[in-house]
Amino acid sequence: MKKKILLSLLITGLLAGSSIPTEVSHAASQQSLDKINRELAEIQRKKREQKQQIQKTEQGIAAVKKQIKDLNTELMQIDLRRNEAQAKLDKLEAQMEETTLKAAQAQDELDEAKDRVAKREVLLKTRVKSMYERGTVSYLDVLLGSSDFGDFLTRMEGLQLILAQDTRILEDNLRDKETIEAKKKEIDHQLTVYAGMFEEAEDLKAELDRQYQKSQVVKAELNKQEKQMEENYYAEGQRLMELTRQESAKYAEQVRAMSASSSGYKGGRLALPIADGQFRFSSGFGVRKDPFTGKSAGHNGVDMAAPKGTTIMAAASGIVTYAGYSNGFGNTVMIKHSDEITTLYGHIREGGIKVSVGQRVTTGEKIAEVGSTGRSTGNHLHFTVYKNDEAVNPLPYLK
Repeated sequence: MKKKILLSLLITGLLAGSSIPTEVSHAASQQSLDKINRELAEIQRKKREQKQQIQKTEQGIAAVKKQIKDLNTELMQIDLRRNEAQAKLDKLEAQMEETTLKAAQAQDELDEAKDRVAKREVLLKTRVKSMYERGTVSYLDVLLGSSDFGDFLTRMEGLQLILAQDTRILEDNLRDKETIEAKKKEIDHQLTVYAGMFEEAEDLKAELDRQYQKSQVVKAELNKQEKQMEENYYAEGQRLMELTRQESAKYAEQVRAMSASSSGYKGGRLALPIADGQFRFSSGFGVRKDPFTGKSAGHNGVDMAAPKGTTIMAAASGIVTYAGYSNGFGNTVMIKHSDEITTLYGHIREGGIKVSVGQRVTTGEKIAEVGSTGRSTGNHLHFTVYKNDEAVNPLPYLK
């Protein structure tokens, strides 16, 4: 888009500032032609340098735009990772809260188990104390002290109950201690694992946040650079347009000097740009139906339909002021014939331009070949005559 804008500005510049109504004598033109050529060459040198600078700026803008695009992709990826890290933190936090509750519950159960163990130990100690106070009596002494067999059986049953109860107390104590302590140890270990994972996730989230902020700073700097380059690009385009105006003015001087020395266009009628019999007029000057939109629109020249490759000739002698691509006209050649008159030849085929800027051409000299580049629906020549920078009907000027 920037290139198209510059081309439009350059075409405008070629048609502007060329009218210098000072008459130049034959002798003066002969003396000044070399000077004009030198000045023109210097302006063209500056134009080349300016175009190179514009191209360099375009490349810089493109590079910055690519960096911004890549950075936006990187920011998006970092943001996704930040969201994933935050989701992980939220999940770990919930798991830690749940595990902490389980740990508190396990502690309560452990305390209850400790109370049960303590009570059982008190019971065992009470029995031991009673046995100690009564003296040391073995289970055998109890059995042998029986008065009869029935008493023996009673004492045997009592001893068995006591042994079973003592054994159960000891087993319950051992089971309670092992189960609750193992559960507590497992929960504490899980909390330690979660805490480590949470710390790692927090570190990752913090690092991603730092990367995101750093990338945002870089992006802001790149946007600043892009804005400055865009401003430079516009200023450079204005400078190129000014040089183009200067070049156009020098071409006008050159044409006047050549006219004064009996070479070049002196006014009057223009020759047909395509040989008679090789074309037909397909569209005239003025308002017409646009072939693309179907709506009425202005047409600043005439269209001459002809087969692709048909020779296009200079309508009069002059200097080529433009030879290149120009938006809707496609491949285009412009020739300045005098202070007042400039002609334009549009829709030239690819590779069909046969002249270059600054080249002197004579009436009837081949300058291009018919094509259909630009905003065109078929092979034809768009021919425009500019008088004092305004498009006029070409037909009255043609022989």
